[in-house]
Parts: sequence; C-alpha cells; structure tokens
Amino acid sequence: MIYAESEFLRFTADSQRIAANLEQAYYAWLEVVRQLREMPSTMHWVARGDSAYLSVKMYSNDSGTTIGKRGPSTEKMLAEYQRGKSVLKERVATLDTLVSERASLYRRLRFLPTIPDRQAEILREIDISGKLSNDLMVVGTNAFSAYELACGARFPAGNEETEDFDLTWCRPASSSPSEHPRKTLFGILRSIDSTYRINPKKPYQATNSTGYEVELLAAPSRHPFPSEEIFSPMATLIEQEWLLNGSPIGNVIATIRNRACPLYVPDPRWMALHKLWLSEKPERNPLKREKDARQGNVLLDAVRYFLPHSHPLNNDFVLGLPGDLLPYFNEWAKGRDFIPENPAQFDSP
Repeated sequence: MIYAESEFLRFTADSQRIAANLEQAYYAWLEVVRQLREMPSTMHWVARGDSAYLSVKMYSNDSGTTIGKRGPSTEKMLAEYQRGKSVLKERVATLDTLVSERASLYRRLRFLPTIPDRQAEILREIDISGKLSNDLMVVGTNAFSAYELACGARFPAGNEETEDFDLTWCRPASSSPSEHPRKTLFGILRSIDSTYRINPKKPYQATNSTGYEVELLAAPSRHPFPSEEIFSPMATLIEQEWLLNGSPIGNVIATIRNRACPLYVPDPRWMALHKLWLSEKPERNPLKREKDARQGNVLLDAVRYFLPHSHPLNNDFVLGLPGDLLPYFNEWAKGRDFIPENPAQFDSP
C-alpha cells in the first residue's frame, strides 16, 4: 500500500486558522475550569449549639472541615468564595459558548477530523485532572485525528471510527508523585459513568453497561504501576515501549456535537512502524492486521510528505530504530525508492 501525496486532501489556510482558534478557546476554557475545580465544593454555615461555624467541603463527598466561628473574618471569607465561584462559573459558561461556536465553524468544514463525544468526554476529564500528557497518551485509531491536524491534510485511509478506546501510561515509574494527587483513570471513568467496572478476565480493561471498552496499556519500563490505579496493564508489551520514543503530538479537535477534545498522541513515525509491526504479530487478531498495515503505511507516507522538519525520516531516526522495527522501515522505504541521508544505514543488522 503506497499512498501518493496527491491522495491526501490538504487543509486550506482558512481551515487551519479555524482549528487553531478552536484550540485557543479550548485551552482558555480548560484553565478556568481547572481554577473552578480547585475551589472548595461548598462553603456554608453550620450550627453548633448557639453559634454558627463556617464549614468547607473540598469535594462533594467530603465530610467537611470547620474553619472558624461566624464573625467578620469568616463572613468575608464566605463572601469572597461566593463571589469568586460566581465569576468563574460565568467565565466557564462564556468560554463554553465560545468553544461551541468555534467547533461549529470547524464542523462545517466537513473534511477536518472529528472525534465521537464519548471518547471526547473522557479525554476532557483526563485533561482537566492533569493526567493527559503527564500520565496518559492516546494510542490506536483515535490518535489518527491528531496526526491529520498535525499534517494539515486528510488521510486517504486509516482514520476509521472504533468502538473502544486505548490509552497508554507514559509517566515514568521512578517519577515522584504529584504534590496535588490527581484522580485515578478509573475514578475519572466512574465520574462520567458509574457503570464502569474492571473486567476480571482482562484487568487492563474497563467496560460500562453498554459494553464500551477503555483499555490501559503500559510499557515494561513503566512498571511497577502506581498502586492507586486499579487497572492492571500487562507488563510485557514491548511495543508500548516504542510509543514512548520521539516527539509526541498534542492538539485539539472538534467533536461531532460541537465540543472540543484534546489529544496527546505518540510520535507518528514510531506509531506508524508500531502499526506495521502489529500487522504481522502472530498473536494479533487476523481481522485487524489489514487495518494495521493500512494505517502504518498511510501514516509513514504522511510523515514523509508533511512533517519532514518536525519528524524527519533521516539517518538519525533510522539509526535509533530497534532491530524489530528496522525491517519494516526498510520495506516501506524500498517500495518508495525513499533514501534517508545515508542509505547504507538501513541495511538490516
């Protein structure tokens, strides 16, 4: 499968401007939402005997903490909290409208990539929590929308919608825990849909009442896995190690229902070769192999045409490839008469 540059539909300058405007609105919204989430859930008076005390709940299921008897200082504290929360709520509503307007403009350009709202809702909550890019990356077919935006072109193949959702853990096992602990991935899923459960036969997978699957994968170097996460990713997936290499890509796309969705995905070169390798993995579902090969080829072709400066397929990149992936690059390059800076360097070891 060889994809000529003419088979890719280039985005116009106007469409790229609209996509950039959506991203700007989303990150403005994200900042304010995070500020709002960091505020106490509630702050109110509670009666104790003949006196009233100011009680603060950081979370809705928090039992609350009393911070002082009613008086000028606590009344001022409550007034500032109420005023601050009201202002943030108004800003969130305003920015939510702006995001929706810009997503609507984006959606009118029907060739720009979109993502279903079910995945988008999960990714927004992951991003609000601070886990996207710090702890988690999107892998699999859902990543291809990000690659299309990065390339500024619609791919002729590869971006087929799926009924599952794959994430990989990217935080190093040796990293220090966050000063402000983030929600777990499972906690995020349950906050969206309380029917999510860990699949006892596949402890790396959570499913909800409709059968929708969210899988958490992890490279061997990311083990031991954080104890607070109840997912149990397989520890032997060397292919997940490859997806941690290079320069990941992050951007924002519109959803089908005119919302915005953040994506943080692996380096497209490594993802492409990972897909080509998967297409011949003996344990791989045979029904997925053709799709893997198609996605790998179209993505590597796209990188060649559209990302030569940010993600070059040059000698330095080829020299860094492991022996498992080098033959796939060689085969791709040979079929296209593509020669890196030093052609002698893509002979198989």
